[in-house]
Amino acid sequence: MAFLDILNIPSLMGRDLHSFKRANIYDKLDLALAGTVGLIGALVLILNGFSSPLLCVPASCNSDSGNSHPNCALDWTYQNALCKNDVLSLPDASFHYLLLVLSLLLIGLLTVPIYWGSNKSKELFDNFYYIWAKLKNGDEECKDVEWKRRMNFVLDQLKSSKSLTTRYALYHGLALILDLLALTAVVLYTLNFTVFGLDAALPPLDIIEGQNATSWSGLFNSQPPLSAEPTLALSSKAKCAGGSFVCDIPNRDIFKWFGVLTSLLLLVKTIINLKCLLFSLGLPGLFGRNFLIYADQLNDNFGEPIYNIQINPIIVLLQTVGVVLRLIFIAPLQWLIAFCRFYSQRHYSPKEIIKRLSATNIRAELKETKKLEKQAKALETEVASEDAKNKDAKKEKPKEEKKEKPKEEPKEKDTPKEKEKEKPKEQSKEDDKKDEPKPTPLVTKPAQNWSDLFFIIDTLSYNIDMCDLILFMTKMNPVPGIENKKVNVDVSYLDTTTNTLVFSHTDAGVMESLLDTELSTSGGLQIVGWLEGPTGNVSSQKPQDNPKNLAFSVSLGSTYEFVSAVYARGRMLARLQNFTFQCPQDTKKQMKKYGANVPLAAFISQSLFQKFSSDQGVGA
Repeated sequence: MAFLDILNIPSLMGRDLHSFKRANIYDKLDLALAGTVGLIGALVLILNGFSSPLLCVPASCNSDSGNSHPNCALDWTYQNALCKNDVLSLPDASFHYLLLVLSLLLIGLLTVPIYWGSNKSKELFDNFYYIWAKLKNGDEECKDVEWKRRMNFVLDQLKSSKSLTTRYALYHGLALILDLLALTAVVLYTLNFTVFGLDAALPPLDIIEGQNATSWSGLFNSQPPLSAEPTLALSSKAKCAGGSFVCDIPNRDIFKWFGVLTSLLLLVKTIINLKCLLFSLGLPGLFGRNFLIYADQLNDNFGEPIYNIQINPIIVLLQTVGVVLRLIFIAPLQWLIAFCRFYSQRHYSPKEIIKRLSATNIRAELKETKKLEKQAKALETEVASEDAKNKDAKKEKPKEEKKEKPKEEPKEKDTPKEKEKEKPKEQSKEDDKKDEPKPTPLVTKPAQNWSDLFFIIDTLSYNIDMCDLILFMTKMNPVPGIENKKVNVDVSYLDTTTNTLVFSHTDAGVMESLLDTELSTSGGLQIVGWLEGPTGNVSSQKPQDNPKNLAFSVSLGSTYEFVSAVYARGRMLARLQNFTFQCPQDTKKQMKKYGANVPLAAFISQSLFQKFSSDQGVGA
């Protein structure tokens, strides 16, 4: 059932270790509030009973008689039953049933497998957990090529699917509508227990006019002010049987205060369901969808964005409204048309199916016939031109003319023939251009704000640190991770005045900027480490100019190994590569060139040169 998925009882008992805690704090609060409303409904039913009690006495039992009239001591149970229709309003008679029905509806919605309790939802979460567990633990199976292909298939399915978002939005949309209806009904019923009763057909609440003044200060006054001598008649709420009986509703105060409490609970429940519904809209950076902003900044090795995220919230809202309108108005028509086509189409036999040619075969045959026709036309034009030449040669007579004229005449005669030859060639070129294959138009990538992948990650961010989720993306995408940080020898330096060695690391790229953004309110990323030297471990100090740098007091001429790691929120995110450095005994040459702060690159290049020169001397 749905509420069992929210409670995650197998995980609480330690049995189900191979799954995520899908329910966040808001889903658990929604379940707790629905259960609280159910308890209130059951408690009011126990206190009130199945029928609201009513106490009626004759009007003669007043202060004048001192409640000593003989009729005051009689049993008026029958009269109480007769006066119920006149005195009890609809809220007085059915408020306990209203609370009971509303609690059953609120809890009953949790049993419907729309999102919670759906095997489809659980399957998608289990698929993601399988990849998460393997990559998180660094199993050897992750290096297998076939396993990586399966992982990419699962991720592609999560990127393109919107099943979780749709189901979550549908569930919380129904819950929000039910909460609004329940809140409206409970508020209207509660108002009837105050001085602002909404039922105008009811008898007046007070016997003596003017005691039940309608004002905001008396909103929760269900009874009139007591007189100096309180009597049953003066504290009653309505008359019955033409004023001969005065009736009192003893449980009206109970209904009123339980109604106020239930209204507050339903108001909080409505706000929670509204927040969850806005979560499913996929607005980047709003209502818990922070990971969409991080995913939009991820680029591959060619600088192209890995994911297509729509950042503009207005466009996201317009697209969401369009999808909802299409689902309400257009989708039913499409389903109806598809239904009619399915039952009205002709069922072909296997022989007729074989006779039908596919569209690709027909296109190929048309191209071949066009080529054959072009070749035939080209041959006809060539034969016609040769016949024309032969006829002209027979008709010519051997005459002696000037040498210049015969040379000029054939050129003039040949020019129109050449033009005739060129015409079919030009036409064939134009036809070829028409027959050239056009590039296939591609569909633009849809926005992935509502994909199941980011829905799962943003849902898990309530139970898992967002830093782990950001680092997890480096294992699924070609993005350099935080573990690639190294000691920057050009920026790191040795302060020769105090013999302080200051280490600075290279930037890890977009992942470091994303982590700094996530940790902006928690102090950002921190580099933790120490130096291992001949005298033991040397603790680090934080320089004032850059909190990510580490400073150590060292002695010249000693060799140290720098051990470091990246921390965030008191947890280690990545272990960095060790760095070994030998402090020189003499730094005067470097100080002349660089000043008091000498970069480590100067010492490293000098040591390498000395080592190279010594190797050359040994080889000679």
